[in-house]
Amino acid sequence: MSWFGIGRTQARQLEADTKCRTFNREDSEGSLRNEEAEAEELAVSWLEIMKRWDSNSRKKQKSQVEKLVYRGVPNDLRALIWMVLANDSNKSHLRLRYPELIEQTSPCEKLIRRDICRTYPEHKFFKEQGQEALFNVIKAYSLHDREVGYCQGSPFIVGILLLQMPEEEAFCVLVELMESYRMREFFKPSMKELSANLYILSELIQEQIPELHLHFKAQGFHPTTYASQWFLTMFATVLPLNAVFRIMDIFLWEQTYDVIFQVGIALLKEGKDKLINMDIEGMLQYFRTTVYRNYVGAEDDLVHKLRQIKLDQKKLRRLKQVWTNEKERESLELEECKRLTFENSVLCQRIKTLEDETCHLADKLIKGQVSRAEQAEEMFILKRELVALRRHDGELNEKLKESTRKNCYIDAKLHGICGENEALRQALSSLGHDPMQFVQNVEMPNCVYSNTVKLPKLDSSQGREERCDAGYCTIGRQESSECNPGAMQVLAENTSSNQQSGGDKSTHARSISSDSVISSSSSEQANHNSYYKNNMQNAFQTDSKLVISEGGSSMNSNSNKLSEGLKRTFGLSDKSSSSRVL
Repeated sequence: MSWFGIGRTQARQLEADTKCRTFNREDSEGSLRNEEAEAEELAVSWLEIMKRWDSNSRKKQKSQVEKLVYRGVPNDLRALIWMVLANDSNKSHLRLRYPELIEQTSPCEKLIRRDICRTYPEHKFFKEQGQEALFNVIKAYSLHDREVGYCQGSPFIVGILLLQMPEEEAFCVLVELMESYRMREFFKPSMKELSANLYILSELIQEQIPELHLHFKAQGFHPTTYASQWFLTMFATVLPLNAVFRIMDIFLWEQTYDVIFQVGIALLKEGKDKLINMDIEGMLQYFRTTVYRNYVGAEDDLVHKLRQIKLDQKKLRRLKQVWTNEKERESLELEECKRLTFENSVLCQRIKTLEDETCHLADKLIKGQVSRAEQAEEMFILKRELVALRRHDGELNEKLKESTRKNCYIDAKLHGICGENEALRQALSSLGHDPMQFVQNVEMPNCVYSNTVKLPKLDSSQGREERCDAGYCTIGRQESSECNPGAMQVLAENTSSNQQSGGDKSTHARSISSDSVISSSSSEQANHNSYYKNNMQNAFQTDSKLVISEGGSSMNSNSNKLSEGLKRTFGLSDKSSSSRVL
């Protein structure tokens, strides 16, 4: 398009735009020239400072060096300046020892290998040879300071150093930071220094940003949740590396943790309006991503904000003393708690022992009660059996007394019978002058059969007819208590003697035999009267008449007398003698 085809107004606008672009280009070029000039001037100033640096330079050149530090350290000189500020020149022996340490084996190697992959994972240096250098420096320090050993967070500090200097120099500066700057207190197992600084930060937030402090308290958002990594990594996980380098510049110069408090307060003040409306997840996300984006290329702005935050050193020391006193009190309480816990464990053990003893005694008591109950039951059974035995014994004693009484009665009656039997013997013996006539004159009605005397043989138990040796006889049973065995025996003896003396043509009387069995009423009667038993076995029936065939008339009076004597002897009446012998 030619200038002739454009209107005069449009031509003027194009001309103005061209002049504006030309001015902006010249302005940017001028600003670049100014920045380069300032960087050259800053580098020259640092070089002059380094040339005159000695052990007293911190005091002599404090104001000049402080201005240069807050203006920034040139990247080309940062390694040298950090080593100078950290007083690395006195650590030459560490440079000589470093090769020896990396050749040794550390017990923390596995943990170090695991964590270095997560240290600056997006940085090009640590994707290549930086990981091995990072591993060597961390392993060397874990062997150098075995009390601290290895702690998560230290790889970020080492990474910051390795981005500026070689391994040996990074190791020496790291040792100086840990010892002279007391950063090792952050990484000790107790982490007391970290707890103290988090307490101070919380108090500073309460003082300078009270609304945010109340919000954090309401949400339960303690500084340990978001600020621990600030102290352990020097904000390397929150801010861009250029901002971290500037913070490290100030920290090496100030040699205190004030810069960490200042940066933390500056970040919280800037994000207060956003944080106060967030929950815990939102606040964590803000510190992970938003803070980083806000300070990309704005490290000078961050340094300017932290310089505006003033901290009272006396107040910081007082807060630390308060924390120390609180921890001492907590430590005393913890010791007391441990002591009480130990005593409680001892008492619990004692209680357990007593409970075991109580259980044992309770078991023993229960067993004793059961045993006593069993004994009582056995005693009751024995007493009941004893009562039964006593009752039975009483009954037996009564029976024994009755048996004894009966025996006495039987003995007395037997004694009388024996006396009568003796008298009857004498009466029968007086008749022995003519026994044949006595036998022939004895009346024997209804008892003659083939010249044979049939006498009864009584079965005492069954009362049935039985066969005799000389013939058969039938006898009607009478009561066994009315028999007189003695009389029967005498009669049998007299008859036998008459048969032995025998006359001619007279009817010979057969021998009279009778086996009469009388059962005694009880075993006690048999034991107490054997004589009575033997006589009873040979007795006739008490009410039988004695019948002898064909006797002489001269013997009638004698037979009548004999019959009356037998009746008296056996206590027979005329009514009881009705049974006859056939």
